[in-house]
Amino acid sequence: MYHENENLVFEPLLSSNQYSEQSTNDLLISEEQRDFQSVYFTYISRIKNLCCTMTIRTPSMCCCEVLKWIPVIFILGLVGWSYYAYVVQMCIFTIDSVPKKVIYLFIYHILLILILWSYYQTVFAPLVGPPRQFYIGEVESASIATIQTVNERRATLIRLSRQANLPLVTRHFDGSIRYCSICKCIKPDRAHHCSVCEQCVLRYDHHCPWTNSCISYGNYKFFILFLGWALIFCTYVAGTSLQYFILFWQNVANSENNETSSVSTSGRFHLLFLFFIAIIFAVSVSSLFFYHLFLIGKNRTTVESHRAPIFANGPQKDGFDLGCKQNIQEILGTDLIKALIPINTTQGDGIHYQVNSMLLEDLQERSRNPTRDVVLPLDTLANPINNDRNYLLSSNTNRR
Repeated sequence: MYHENENLVFEPLLSSNQYSEQSTNDLLISEEQRDFQSVYFTYISRIKNLCCTMTIRTPSMCCCEVLKWIPVIFILGLVGWSYYAYVVQMCIFTIDSVPKKVIYLFIYHILLILILWSYYQTVFAPLVGPPRQFYIGEVESASIATIQTVNERRATLIRLSRQANLPLVTRHFDGSIRYCSICKCIKPDRAHHCSVCEQCVLRYDHHCPWTNSCISYGNYKFFILFLGWALIFCTYVAGTSLQYFILFWQNVANSENNETSSVSTSGRFHLLFLFFIAIIFAVSVSSLFFYHLFLIGKNRTTVESHRAPIFANGPQKDGFDLGCKQNIQEILGTDLIKALIPINTTQGDGIHYQVNSMLLEDLQERSRNPTRDVVLPLDTLANPINNDRNYLLSSNTNRR
C-alpha cells in the first residue's frame, strides 16, 4: 500500500530536450492548424448528440432545452426587425439622396455580417472539455467518493495526477488537486464545471443565456468580437438615424426639409424605436465589452476576477498575467486582420498556461527554503518567454 507524504513538490512534465522542442510550439497552436474535417465532424457529432438527448429525455427536460433558446431567438428577432426599420423604413423610404443610401447600406451590411458571423460562432462553437487523460476510472472515482479525510483525498488525487502525467499548476483551496465529482475528472488549470451545460469546460469564463452556451476557451474570442462589433453597430445605427429621429420628434415636414414627409406614421415610429433601442443596447453592451477588455488585459476570466486562482504559494489573481500585449495575443492572436474577424486564432490548447514571471520567481524563492513544501528545478527561467514549462503538483511517495 502506498502512503503519500503531505510535502508537495513541483516537477517538470517534459524533459529538457522535449521541452525545448515542444513547450513553446504547444502554446502557439492556432485553430488554422487544426484539421477542417475534424471540426466539421465535431459539429455533426454535436447535432447527433442533441437529437439523441432530446429523444431520451422527459418532456419537461425537452421543454427546458427549448426554453434555453428563447434569448437567442429574441436576439435574432430584434436584429431582423432592426434590419427592416433601418434598410426599408429609413434608407429606402426616408432618405432621398442615392449616394447617401448606398454608403449607409454598404457600411450597415458589413457590420451586420460581422455581428451575425461572430454571434453564430459564439453560439455554435463546440464546447471544449478536458482531454481523456484527465478522466479517472470508476474504481478510482468510487474510492475518492468514500474518502473522509482531506489528507487522504489530497494524496490520492496527487497520485492519480502523477500517474497520468497531467500538467497542473493550480490547486483547490485545501491544497489538493482540483477534482470534479460530477464529471469524475481532474480539472485542468482554469477549467470549471458548468451546471447548465452539465460538463467541465476549459478556461471557463461564464455561462451566457443570451448565447445558450458557455463562454470559454472554444468561443471566448468570438464572444469578445460579438460585443465589440455589436457596440460599433449600435453606435452606427444610432448616429445615422439621429437626424431623422430629431425630425420626427420635432414633427418637421416642410418643403425645405422634406426627407420625412413621405414616411408614414408607422414608419416614423419604427425610426423612433430604432434610435432608442440602438442607444440602450450600445450602453448595455459597452459596459460588458470594456469589462472583458480589462479581463483580457489582465489575463483573467470572470471566475478568476471574483475568486483568485490558488497556486502553491496561495491565491494569485495575476498569476497568469504575462503583460498586456501577450495577454491580448493569447486570445486574439498576433495577426491584426485575423484578430478582428471571427476565425479561431486563439493561442494554446486550453490546458497548458504560462505562469507570471513574478509568481514563478516567488515559487523559486520558496523552493530554496528547505522548510517549504515547494521544489522547483534549478534550470527554470523566470521570464515571460521561457517560463511556459508547466509543472505537476506531486508528492514524495514512500512504501509503507
